[in-house]
Amino acid sequence: MKKTLNQSTFSLLSLVLVLGLALTGCGTTSTTPTFETSSTSEAEATATEALIATEAPSAETGDCLIGSWNLTDFSSYMDSIKSNISQESNGDITFTSGDFSGNATFVFNPDNTSSLITDNFTQSFTMIMSLSDQPIEIPITLIINGKSTAEYTIEGKNITFSNQNENDILIAVDVAGSMTTMTQSLFGDPGTQKLYQYDCIDSNTLSLKVIAVDNMDLAPLMLNKVQ
Repeated sequence: MKKTLNQSTFSLLSLVLVLGLALTGCGTTSTTPTFETSSTSEAEATATEALIATEAPSAETGDCLIGSWNLTDFSSYMDSIKSNISQESNGDITFTSGDFSGNATFVFNPDNTSSLITDNFTQSFTMIMSLSDQPIEIPITLIINGKSTAEYTIEGKNITFSNQNENDILIAVDVAGSMTTMTQSLFGDPGTQKLYQYDCIDSNTLSLKVIAVDNMDLAPLMLNKVQ
């Protein structure tokens, strides 16, 4: 039986990849390779819907979130993305793991400013699509390099960013050799998304769970405090 690839799969995949390492929602400036597509899915609509933020109190000095945090485990987050999309496609789309390299550091300051500092961060994997009887393998690489800054507010354990400056950072997704550069705002105006839910596991371990994508339970990013 002939199966089609919905273009929303690429939109959703790009979204959750970038939200994992970003201070805001991002959009694309070029399109992914052309495939036969079906109509826009409900998953795309819910994934790109901005969550409305209410006025939130500032973080207090001494809060466990304050400090510099190195990303130490991206694999659980990646595995949860693969699992969710495979389930969404009823098994028609699967993934094989790839390489993770480079560094990423989140900084949360007591004055409610923050930054993401990356040094050639890359995550690669292969998406396997079952079209008719011939599977198609598509190599994909997430690339982030440079620094972005933003202000943030806290509501309970939820983090909302605003006044983002991403002029000094490259965020791109390479799909089968076609590079797509990401820009701000398609997935929500600055300050309208509660992006992360944070949890201080202990004084040296922080988890950041992406909560900006509806109907998708994603594993948290795990970070260690810079000593």
